[in-house]
Amino acid sequence: MNLDFSRTWWARWTVAAVLGMGAGALQAGDDLRALLEILLEKGIITQEEYNNKLKKVAEAQEIKEFNQAQDIRKASAELQKRAEAERKFSTEIYGQVSAGYYAASNMTMANQDASGMSDQPKGNNRIGLRLGRELDDDVRAVVTLESNFSSRTGALGRDAGGYGYTAGGNPVFDREANFRLISKEKGTIIFGRGPNLQNELSSAFDARQNWNFGGLKPIGRYVGFHGASGINRADKMIRYISPAFNGFTVDTAVAFGGVPEDEQKGTNYYLGGRYKKGGFELGYNHIEARLANASEVNNRVDFLAAKYTLDKITLNAGVVMTRNPSSAVGGTFSTTTASGRVDADTFFAGAVYRFMPAFSWNAGLYQVHDRSSSKGKNDLSMLATGLTWSPYKEWDFFIDYASVSRERDATAAFTLYDKWIPDTSTNGTGYSESKKGQSGVSVGALFRF
Repeated sequence: MNLDFSRTWWARWTVAAVLGMGAGALQAGDDLRALLEILLEKGIITQEEYNNKLKKVAEAQEIKEFNQAQDIRKASAELQKRAEAERKFSTEIYGQVSAGYYAASNMTMANQDASGMSDQPKGNNRIGLRLGRELDDDVRAVVTLESNFSSRTGALGRDAGGYGYTAGGNPVFDREANFRLISKEKGTIIFGRGPNLQNELSSAFDARQNWNFGGLKPIGRYVGFHGASGINRADKMIRYISPAFNGFTVDTAVAFGGVPEDEQKGTNYYLGGRYKKGGFELGYNHIEARLANASEVNNRVDFLAAKYTLDKITLNAGVVMTRNPSSAVGGTFSTTTASGRVDADTFFAGAVYRFMPAFSWNAGLYQVHDRSSSKGKNDLSMLATGLTWSPYKEWDFFIDYASVSRERDATAAFTLYDKWIPDTSTNGTGYSESKKGQSGVSVGALFRF
């Protein structure tokens, strides 16, 4: 056997084998090209073999890179699909808690002074869960579950920060238990328990922001446009909020109250809206309510308010007319608004001045004129003012003062601290409403999360 021929044959076979494996393991890079050039110079392979082998390796590399690119595209598509699904679904836990110290006069039915730890002196404590799902580019579905709670006692559910007790048990999700469909083009529709427009207007147009201590909320309870079941919140409600048209938003709702098998008996209706342009805002709401399963409307509310913001100051004013159409002319005056026995006119005005972004002053004046058969005995005037420091967007620290003037022979009880209950009360009895004038101070903090 010719030795040179044998050496040449084995060398070519080895190179061919190596190059064959190179389709799966080597890259047609500088090292491989140098090796082929050495073999070409020594005459082990021909120029044609050199060109063919280099071409095969290059083609194999292209196929490999193509397959890798396809794998990357597939993985990227899976990641994008997963990210899109996660983007369409959202979960949010939120809430707020406020507490502090108070001292006030005539804080019981026995007209005794009281002081101690306060519970939700600014806004109601709450914790909520919100689950959202994007259905298409314009429509989103949201489920909301929200509960009130007490930072003093740990009570959970309806009026937990006040009575901490409700006959028949406390509904856990007393504030909200509903689902809604939200569309920028078509508006929002809400089904279930939740607030109606009145709840939002009472806060938005009150300089005190509807605070529990010396704000529009305790006034609203007194005259029947806040707090009673079916007034500012309602069960079995269907509510529609329109998109904004030239600054106007229409807001209407119906709540199928009443008792099982007779739910039409207590049906309530709400109709109103808001207008906003620049620094000016206007709000109106009308309520036709049948409280305590009444067969006729026994609580009618007309709420109208406006506010204007100019640089650092916001001014507001409003009027609320509450009537009992089902009673004899004049009716009687009672804070038991579930009975629908309040005929009164309420006027309020106030201002908020922001010294700097984190520091502000507020003041509100509230007057109630008793239009019932008690002939003005239950008139009252309340002045409330306070300073708020907000070093972070989640935190408010505040100090407030409120004073209430009553008629000498008033027959209806009122409290400047919304539904505060003495620690000595049992099952919500002996609560803090008084028929005398009251004054007090409150300091505390509120944290939002």
